[in-house]
Amino acid sequence: MPSPNRALRAVSTSFLAAALVATPLCAQAAQAAPAAMPAPAAAPDTGRSAKTLVVGIDGASFDFLEAAEMPNLDGLRAGGLTSASNLYAQPMAGTVSGAGWSTIATGVWPDKHNVVDNSFSNPKYGEYPDYLSRIEAATPQRDTLVVGTWTPIPQMVFGSKVDTRIAGGSDVGTTAKAVEALSAGDPDDVFVHLDDVDGAGHSVGTNGAAYAAALKKVDGQLGQILAAVESRPTRSTEDWTIIVTADHGHTPTGGHGGSTPAERKTFVVATGPGIAAGSVRNDVKIVDIAPTVLAADGIAADPAWKLDGTAIGDLKADDFDALRPVLQGKVDETRPANGVLGWTHTTPEGWSIDNSRMPAGGVAEWAGWSFATDDFWTNVELGQRRETSVRSRDVFAVADSDEWDDKSHAAGQFDSTLVSPAYPLTGAATATLAYATNYFIDGPQSAEVLVSYDGGAPQSLKAYAANTNANERLAFDVPAGARTAQFRFHYTGTNSAFWTVDRVALEQDAAPELPDTTKPVATLAAPTAAGPFRALDVQVDATDDRGLKRIVANVYRDGTLVKSTQSAMNGATAGTHRATVSLPDGAYTVKFNAEDLAGNIARTGTFAFTIDATAPTATVKTGAGETIGADGVYDRVSFKLYDAGKIDKVVLNGVVKDLTNNAWSDLNGVKPGVLGAVRGANTLVVHDVAGNTSTVAFTLN
Repeated sequence: MPSPNRALRAVSTSFLAAALVATPLCAQAAQAAPAAMPAPAAAPDTGRSAKTLVVGIDGASFDFLEAAEMPNLDGLRAGGLTSASNLYAQPMAGTVSGAGWSTIATGVWPDKHNVVDNSFSNPKYGEYPDYLSRIEAATPQRDTLVVGTWTPIPQMVFGSKVDTRIAGGSDVGTTAKAVEALSAGDPDDVFVHLDDVDGAGHSVGTNGAAYAAALKKVDGQLGQILAAVESRPTRSTEDWTIIVTADHGHTPTGGHGGSTPAERKTFVVATGPGIAAGSVRNDVKIVDIAPTVLAADGIAADPAWKLDGTAIGDLKADDFDALRPVLQGKVDETRPANGVLGWTHTTPEGWSIDNSRMPAGGVAEWAGWSFATDDFWTNVELGQRRETSVRSRDVFAVADSDEWDDKSHAAGQFDSTLVSPAYPLTGAATATLAYATNYFIDGPQSAEVLVSYDGGAPQSLKAYAANTNANERLAFDVPAGARTAQFRFHYTGTNSAFWTVDRVALEQDAAPELPDTTKPVATLAAPTAAGPFRALDVQVDATDDRGLKRIVANVYRDGTLVKSTQSAMNGATAGTHRATVSLPDGAYTVKFNAEDLAGNIARTGTFAFTIDATAPTATVKTGAGETIGADGVYDRVSFKLYDAGKIDKVVLNGVVKDLTNNAWSDLNGVKPGVLGAVRGANTLVVHDVAGNTSTVAFTLN
């Protein structure tokens, strides 16, 4: 932010007074003892707790971090993510604190939140509130805290819904209050703003010794805050997402607000669940901090919020980003620094550039559509709105007729078309083409997006007639039967301005589901034999490609239903129905099938079986030739065996004799020594084929 004695530092007194009246704050002088934090309400025991901490170092220049003595920040970088990126510049906003911190807090760029300087004259915080206010709206039980040295941070940038907003008075006071809150209280989401680095930047610039000393000092304060997190008694049950960032950079001699690379460069350092240790990315920007904190708290960003940022975990590299390894240095351009690799005409896989109508010559880097980085392209000439292409990330596509025209070329206007791959279509009736774009008009030029289906003639989706800097979403109807869609970005211009395109994606619903006319398949797994059985144990297995409703097995006797069994499948694509059915003796048929969710019924199978639930009989034969003795005591005994379902075997005192599976059978001449018989007590068990048994006890002399 600007120095206290600079005009840019001034804040609208009327707005500030209104904010102070609306929400009293704990503003204290730096020399005062830190105020006691209010005790938060006890949180329910939900296992591991999500916690977030964002520390903003005002005016910290990324290019000077590594050389400075900053072991605490270095530790965070080693354990997490580092990403440098560039800010906007005028006319979107100056590289000043009001715009920078509002972007970090809201997750949208200045052309939405409308804080373009430090006057806060017409902010749109009602439409784009800070992320702590969104947390309070979504989960009011969470305890939110902001402590800031620069008073507009707690008084304006973060709104009145935040539980506790404290003006730290100085970086020493801010650090003490943050440490106390983390040590003695239980805040869930914390934002801390530290200001002294910016003061040193204004005084001596980034090249001054005082600037390096300020970075060292703020790292120590960061260390105190991190130590307070680590020493919390509940630390072992907490998952902390910790982010360190800056609102802008500084010039070598001091100051900011302009469009030079030193002023525009900022950074995000982040650690926490899901963030790879030691990772370096080129696509994370300060606008992503707010949605990243929301995601860490389990709050999904509502599309209606129209955030420009994306949670770090949801950011994916696009096709253009794959070109970073083939980027090259300047050829005709003079202003980008030597060694800056930032442009190419090489296209990603599946993409192409149609330059058939481009005149020969012109500045080589911009002869037709090119792919470039912000570091290279925006610095070819400052102050011509290129710096406002903040919605592009990493490598993006650019058509720049203004720069191309700075070198002689054959007659004709800039005329180039960027052609996408042919994306497969799902068969849905509609689709949406999404992309980030910055189209600026400054003379005769045109920009049009076209679509073609299955290699057919291109059709216009949108022709631009006004400046547009947005995340575009073009919804369109898809012709029935179309299998692919290919897009063209056609740009023409005569010494005019530019068009950027990035993060191109085709969004479609899943293929419409065709009517289900396929019947399920049902298979009888048991029984596999006709019996006889004491009871029916039935198992039917079934499958269906979309989902089963039920499996059925019904039992019939002489064509009449006697028992119905079934199991609900609740949409499973495979299932099993089992049932045990007790029945009277006799012959039966089981009929089985399955029904799917669409009402289709499997082919019905049938299987015949018999039930025998009656035990066999064993009758003592009479007559001297058969049995000697009576009333269960014998010298010798013979038995007549019977079962309608056939006798299977007899077991005498554990000795088994298999019989011939006839309804009638005999066991003759049993006496001690025969078939396991003994003198004294004997036990005879008769088994039929179905498994029924009868037992006879007798004594032999």
